[in-house]
Amino acid sequence: MRFLDEHRRRPAMLADHLPWAALVAPGVILNKDGAFLTAVSFRGPDLESATADELMGVRARLNNALRRLGRGWCLHVEARRRTADPYPTCDISDPAAFSTPSARRPSTRPIPPSRPTTDWR
Repeated sequence: MRFLDEHRRRPAMLADHLPWAALVAPGVILNKDGAFLTAVSFRGPDLESATADELMGVRARLNNALRRLGRGWCLHVEARRRTADPYPTCDISDPAAFSTPSARRPSTRPIPPSRPTTDWR
């Protein structure tokens, strides 16, 4: 697929410069060089407020997961930061139902609206 430039009858287009060849399964792309491509998105734990022991645990779990892949893998990780929503306020007229959010509110640390959270892609 790559060495046919000398037989080209039309000018190069955008699809000629992109590495993708075909969609072989839902969410899996075959590249022109024979490699496969897929994407995974997840939202991990809040590492900004984690202790040193929690960070070591996260590092160990990530290391064990990546070590199982073996050789020949390439990973690209992107972190997207966005502002976090503050703890929601509620207007509940029933006192029994209102006791649950009012009891939970002091245990949560208030997040200022300008503090960002991280989504890993």
